[in-house]
Amino acid sequence: MSRAKTNKARMNYLQTQLENLASVDIKNQAPELGLALDGQGRAVAPFFGRELLVDNNGVTAADGHPVPIDAQSVVAHYIASSGRAALTGDFLPIGRLTGIGVTSGSPSESLTKPLTDLFGPRYDLFAQAAPKVGGVHRGLSQAGAQAWDFGLPKLPVRVEYFEADEEFDAEIKLLFDSSANQYVSYECLELLTMCAVVDLLMAAGLITDPDDCQNSFLS
Repeated sequence: MSRAKTNKARMNYLQTQLENLASVDIKNQAPELGLALDGQGRAVAPFFGRELLVDNNGVTAADGHPVPIDAQSVVAHYIASSGRAALTGDFLPIGRLTGIGVTSGSPSESLTKPLTDLFGPRYDLFAQAAPKVGGVHRGLSQAGAQAWDFGLPKLPVRVEYFEADEEFDAEIKLLFDSSANQYVSYECLELLTMCAVVDLLMAAGLITDPDDCQNSFLS
């Protein structure tokens, strides 16, 4: 891991994204990224069940509650992106997108481990939690997993939940459209992974404090 490795690095990354955001033409940029504008000219970003509002001063939430720093980083980076690639519908693990671990998992893929550890064989619990954070069920993937889509219009996140059977334990994978690295950096994908994991576990009631999960990410 890189940006996700320490709290200081994550804060520095956020500061960089906010500095970039300050000069973005929000009015023209938002439609290019599939986002609407509100009455005040802010981009409206659907992010794991919340509406985040973005202007040149930063990222806030329509519900008035604080926005976690990683969510701010991801959304600010997305809004400032010059990427214009079309979605491919081909979902890949983070290692395949970065050239790391083409034949095996990259270190960053271990960020999803809390999902498998805490949901385990309880797919029914996952299926109840996922819609609370914007998840849309897509049926079975080609690999035979339950597929759920989350995330931003041009930066979708797919969770594939392989249910337990007589031979294998349950396994949960988090994938990105193969165009993702045209929009954001590897570090941003790490942080997006962390956002997905924390929000899903919170929605299921499996953790009550994001730090419960952050500690495992940063250890």
